[in-house]
Amino acid sequence: MTDIYIGIDPGSKNCALVAWSPTGGLVAAWKPKGTMPKGVLRLRRLMTEIGAELEKLDTRGNWIKGIAMEGYSMAERYGQHASGEVGAAIKLTILAHFASDDRRAFPVLVAPQQLKKFTAGNGNTKKEMLPKEILKRWGVDFDDMNIAEAYALARIAHAVEARPEGLTQFQRDVAVALDGRTEFDPTATRRLVRVGR
Repeated sequence: MTDIYIGIDPGSKNCALVAWSPTGGLVAAWKPKGTMPKGVLRLRRLMTEIGAELEKLDTRGNWIKGIAMEGYSMAERYGQHASGEVGAAIKLTILAHFASDDRRAFPVLVAPQQLKKFTAGNGNTKKEMLPKEILKRWGVDFDDMNIAEAYALARIAHAVEARPEGLTQFQRDVAVALDGRTEFDPTATRRLVRVGR
């Protein structure tokens, strides 16, 4: 079994998923191909394709240890509703893949500034600089901004879960701040069982 970590950049127009392994490097990179439909058809397509990616990753002898997903940008002027819908659809897809009492079913939610700080050392770094920072820090070159962000999110998932050696101080700070920043509630399953009685 190979331990893998998944990063998801949940853009409503440019969604991306990356699977990364501390022992094997980049395992998979996915982005929807072709023209994306609008509205609920977009959500269904994202749910179907991301679900299929998770299934493929699980059946290749990998063990998904953790998932990190970029949170919503509060500075976004337009499209907040669409971003919220996409984020919810992706969260529901992940939840459907795992048991509801499994921590992995609840991704670590990473604020855009935390993603930038972990990757570049500064939360105010311009988004366009992230691929260059990833190349400099980890030696991986991406020509797609969304795949690059998903890669950094997979590295964050690993840092939060494993606290590996070699993290910079600012990376450790981000990992500590994100520890437990999920929607996982170990008592929820017990509460749900009692509701129907």
